[in-house]
Amino acid sequence: MALPLPIRANLLHILGLLRAAHGILAVPTGAGKALEAWILMKLAETASLLPGWTVTLRRGDGTQLPAGSLFAFPAKGSGIRRNNVRAPGYVLLEYVGPGYQYRFELRGSLQWQGRSGALHECDISMLPAQIGAAIRNNGGGHPHGLPIVMLECKDKIARGTLDETRETLARLFDLALVTRPPTGTPCRIYETCSATSLHYGRRSSTYVSFFSKGTFGIARATGFQAGTATLSRHYHIGRFNDIYHPTASIANMQISFENTLRNAGSY
Repeated sequence: MALPLPIRANLLHILGLLRAAHGILAVPTGAGKALEAWILMKLAETASLLPGWTVTLRRGDGTQLPAGSLFAFPAKGSGIRRNNVRAPGYVLLEYVGPGYQYRFELRGSLQWQGRSGALHECDISMLPAQIGAAIRNNGGGHPHGLPIVMLECKDKIARGTLDETRETLARLFDLALVTRPPTGTPCRIYETCSATSLHYGRRSSTYVSFFSKGTFGIARATGFQAGTATLSRHYHIGRFNDIYHPTASIANMQISFENTLRNAGSY
């Protein structure tokens, strides 16, 4: 589906607020990539409105995007590339509190590596900035573990099926570190590119416990078949239907993301 004109205008508006180029050329043209870009920017806007959070657009080498420059949305799925100004950009979220701080990278089309060794492309995902930097500074690669945020974007006319929900759940199952990772340190996310092999977060012993801590879901331009509700509800997979409707589930997604950021120290 083509991005509705009000949604395209909103995407360009948010890019302008974040000091990026916001002409028509800023909108990705690949299949489904415009929806992915809009949701990425809606989450960035959501974070920017929370007290204490700072949001900046970053280039592929980690430097801040110069004002008025075109933000490089990813054209296809890949891991985190080595430091390169031409690599896909990302959104940096930062919070500084009394005696602590949080830094996260919000990315589009990022491939994560599961326990099986398979790669799973996440349309929208969030990881600790120290993990992203370690991978970027050591030649590039893939993060391992369960993202703090993982959203699938479905810009399709057909309604979401139970099999589609099962496919999303299968990705989450392979990513969740319910068993001890090869690094030996129980955690939620880790990387193997640097000599220090950084890790982040706490391990959960059950899938349901893992999936209850973060924002997970499927965003669809249309709706879902009735049979998807039971499985989604049990495993905390949000069903964000009719995502382009101004008063529908985009607001629920933003609320879930706000709660995820407010509980940033509990993962």
